[in-house]
Amino acid sequence: MKIFIFVFLFIGKSLSEEDPYSQFLNFIDDGNYIFEIQYYQEQFGNRYEYKGNLYFTNSSYYTFDGLSQRIIFQDGEITTINKIDQQIILDSMIPGETTIFDILSGNRNSLDIGQVILEKNGFRINFRLPDLELSGTIWTIPQIGQPREIVLNSGLESYIKIRIVSVRSLDSDKLDSIDLSQFEIINLRE
Repeated sequence: MKIFIFVFLFIGKSLSEEDPYSQFLNFIDDGNYIFEIQYYQEQFGNRYEYKGNLYFTNSSYYTFDGLSQRIIFQDGEITTINKIDQQIILDSMIPGETTIFDILSGNRNSLDIGQVILEKNGFRINFRLPDLELSGTIWTIPQIGQPREIVLNSGLESYIKIRIVSVRSLDSDKLDSIDLSQFEIINLRE
């Protein structure tokens, strides 16, 4: 009887709380964060690794700043500042294109949420991007929905992983300015 009561209370409490993906979206929707991230990408046998800060204001404006580059996404426009080669590349997103940063920013339109599993260190939320034949996983902290890691798989030898090292309020840190007066501008927008 005690086991039945415990199970009933646990299920009742679980049903009354938000699901883990909604917690994640609510955390993201509260906005104005600096995510210290480690970004890994493997594609066709090549491995890339970047570390830096993702300054997140909302789903249509965010900036990744690392040692060698700064990438600014604003309303579908992408500006990549190559600090080493002193180049600015202007580009536009392809309509319907989804990036790993869109997933981190809570882009709801293209995800099919799958199984959610409670693990020792938090929730594992599996998802699919059926239009792009991609799948992935978001790991979050229970009750608050803060992301810990996001993985996007696009094939046997291709994946992207973002590990979130820390999260702090955007109000506590500002992005350093870069003197762009000597940078070459390359415009790839159509």
